[in-house]
Amino acid sequence: MFRVDAKTISRDLTILSRHYPITDEKDGREIFYSFMDGYKFNPPNFTPTELATLLLAQQSIAATGLTSFGTPFAGYGQSLLQKVRSALPQSLRDKLDALASIFGSAQVPAKDYAPHAETIDRLTSAAVSQRRVQMRYHTLNSDRISERLFDPYTVYFDPDGATLKVIGHDHRSREIRPFSIDHIKALSETSEPFSRPPHFNLEAFLTENCFNGIHGEPLTVRLRAYGVTARIFAERKFHQSHRIIEQTKPGREVEETTTIEMRVARGRGLVRFILSWMPEIEVADPPELRQEVAVALQQALSRNAESR
Repeated sequence: MFRVDAKTISRDLTILSRHYPITDEKDGREIFYSFMDGYKFNPPNFTPTELATLLLAQQSIAATGLTSFGTPFAGYGQSLLQKVRSALPQSLRDKLDALASIFGSAQVPAKDYAPHAETIDRLTSAAVSQRRVQMRYHTLNSDRISERLFDPYTVYFDPDGATLKVIGHDHRSREIRPFSIDHIKALSETSEPFSRPPHFNLEAFLTENCFNGIHGEPLTVRLRAYGVTARIFAERKFHQSHRIIEQTKPGREVEETTTIEMRVARGRGLVRFILSWMPEIEVADPPELRQEVAVALQQALSRNAESR
């Protein structure tokens, strides 16, 4: 009737559905499309701050390379933003364009996930269908590749290093652990089903078991900061458990200090966090962490002295 192929009609219906709800009815081998009766479209009334949030979210995701060409998120992100934009009245579109030159992200791309598009798709599919996967994983610490049976729970973005990770039950360690997607060398879905624990919550798990991008057992630490860093520690919150337990005001013979306490994951991420604030910070507790940091500082001093 319209002298066009099915792909053209499908594309046009997709564009129309961005603005108006379209229903379809099957009659044998034919499909009839129509607009929903009595529908009146009311575009969302976004505030400037809500539009700014949309822009910041878009730029932050783009900075990770997740929306770069070749990743499964590229087309999804573009079509999502196009739908939101087309739903806005002209006045809000103009405001969105104006805000685009005001708001931005300081984050820089750390990794390109375009080569890992197939892995991301397979993990997503396995997580949705709750199917166990077999993977070959490269561990940086040991520099070895191991075979792992894994139940993928959630694919998530880790702001530390702008990395994309998957978290789930690792049958080798018998623990719930995160894995960097770009370190997966091979992946295949098995026919074995798994059940995701109903009580599992990604945010709660990461808060307790991951710090500064590294997985580890929870540890209560006390850190004492001096000078300007003491003021920074007083106004920032590095973890949900972060609390100030002592402060001293500057005087003639007294240096300004802020002592905080946190319960965070032990390991390389915690040590790296402490070293990044040196020399204006010390480990007040526990003693074993203080010793670990001292050893790291001695190694750094030795290596830098040798390079002279």
